[in-house]
Amino acid sequence: EYIVGQYGAWAEALTVKNDANLFALRQNISLLGMVRKISGRADYSDLWLIVPGLILFALPYLRLDQYRHRAFRLMFLASVMLFVVLFSTGSESSGYIIALTGVAIWYVGVPWRRSRWDLALLIFALLLTSFSPSDLFPRRIYHHYIIPYALKALPCVMVWLKLMWEMMTRNYEE
Repeated sequence: EYIVGQYGAWAEALTVKNDANLFALRQNISLLGMVRKISGRADYSDLWLIVPGLILFALPYLRLDQYRHRAFRLMFLASVMLFVVLFSTGSESSGYIIALTGVAIWYVGVPWRRSRWDLALLIFALLLTSFSPSDLFPRRIYHHYIIPYALKALPCVMVWLKLMWEMMTRNYEE
């Protein structure tokens, strides 16, 4: 009975924290937050993004023949590192060290030569996700666009979608 009560209190605390994070400037820096902050709407459920994200995340698990390849397993690691940040309303700026590590693994962990598009995505991720809070980035853009619209998540979303596509279509044989 006590344990069930504790889980109930925990669920209630998570709900309160989630509601507080919805439009907080320095919280919910995720795909969920970016969509919510750009749309300005609080009246929809994040499940509209989480469920398709979970399906997309799970699809590569069906490629059993690729499991034996180290590069494919590394891409799973990269996918998890991006997913936990992109689909959490509690994501903060400092948590993007996890997502950027996933981006780095995505870029270097495959047996094929990366394209110019991939290099552009990597540079975009470094500029917007990593350098935007620094003095290397224009303050006006950072304070008027990046923070209010959670745009720090955008390059990581693009990399994650490309990663999902690659995991479902590419051969990871070395």
